[in-house]
Amino acid sequence: MNHKKAPVLLLAALLTLGLLLAGCSSETEEAKPLLQSFTATTLEGDSFTPEDLAGKDLTIFNFWGTFCTPCIEEMPDLAAFAKALPENVQLLTVCVDVAGDPTNAKLILEQSGYEGLTLVSGQEDFAALIQAVQALPTTIFVDSDGNLVGDVIVGGRENLAKDFLAAANKALKASGKAEISLEG
Repeated sequence: MNHKKAPVLLLAALLTLGLLLAGCSSETEEAKPLLQSFTATTLEGDSFTPEDLAGKDLTIFNFWGTFCTPCIEEMPDLAAFAKALPENVQLLTVCVDVAGDPTNAKLILEQSGYEGLTLVSGQEDFAALIQAVQALPTTIFVDSDGNLVGDVIVGGRENLAKDFLAAANKALKASGKAEISLEG
């Protein structure tokens, strides 16, 4: 690759990601279709489909990698946040670098106390979404119909629970759903 063109290509990739993942910046904007038709595979080899989104008012997807220090550092806070969510909201992680060997990802999740689902690959809309994520960690919010709602959060968070709760409530409100509070 021509190194003089690298900054231009990086900028183009970031602009494409921004256009694909641009969340609702105000409550008057419409939700953006994102995950309408897909099958994703969990770390345990099970399937996750749009029907699994339909049972929740909001699904939070946190994209991370086993090579990503900020991702690993925030994982215990992410695990605690996921456990404190009410039944109508779920948090899933998406490990982008399992590539056939889940050992390291499972170890990181176990050490952090994360007990929820982790997705590792997918087809159709989910495959396109994984390819669009260019920075880790990245967190998105999706309603029960597979629409992107609220704001995309890129980068680690010092106050993860506070920041994610605020973003989740903004997304729920934009979807006409009741805001939530964290349990215990």
